[in-house]
Amino acid sequence: MKNIILMVNGVPGLAVTKFLVEQKENILRVYLHNEKDQHFANEIIEASRCDKTFLASSLKNKQHVKNLSALDIDFIFTVYWAYLLSEDVIKSARDTINFHPSLLPINRGWYPHVYNIIDDTPAGVTLHRIDVGADTGDIWVQKKVEVSVYDTAKSLYDKLIDEILLLFMKNWRKIKYSEIIPYKQNHQKANYNRKKDVADLDELHVENDKSLEDFIKIIRSRSFGNKGFSYFIKNGKKVYINLRLSKTNNFK
Repeated sequence: MKNIILMVNGVPGLAVTKFLVEQKENILRVYLHNEKDQHFANEIIEASRCDKTFLASSLKNKQHVKNLSALDIDFIFTVYWAYLLSEDVIKSARDTINFHPSLLPINRGWYPHVYNIIDDTPAGVTLHRIDVGADTGDIWVQKKVEVSVYDTAKSLYDKLIDEILLLFMKNWRKIKYSEIIPYKQNHQKANYNRKKDVADLDELHVENDKSLEDFIKIIRSRSFGNKGFSYFIKNGKKVYINLRLSKTNNFK
């Protein structure tokens, strides 16, 4: 049984929480996104069976971090966690695992599924150690994921979640018992996408010289379920686009 600090959000965070409870790991504390960024927070708290829950903002408090460092922590987990951790927080545990939905070092940072479609960069999922950089730590395990021509941002996002959870569940025991040795990333091959960069993709300038294929890639990458973020401007008004793709002409 390992002593674990969970820093988790969303569907992946809930799934990892449930899995660790099933594995009878000892969850010492649960940290959640600050309130405006939370997803499935109540479900995560209930699933964790842990009565010590905190917001991410707590980690900015020096006394709080000092108290954290006094605990006997085997692993800190960050699962779809939106905040960088300080060196003091990282060093409070013997080891760490972050879940990142890209084939690191490719597409560090935000929205890797968007750039997989637009740039044809290899897609994948990675479990890696946490350091003070963004997605720069040594890699535990990773897996390449194929991108279909039928994928939109939402379908690829969901596919990556499924694959990263499966990767973790298959390898947790090996990580836990030091049967896997993490290896360094090739930083020369790295690229980083900022959160605000994706907004620059959304306005389509239909009068320019982009090919139809390029436009389709952009629209695919910004169609997320029922939401469409791509738009063009006509008569001073934004016209939003959501793309649906199918192997047949029968859309349901």
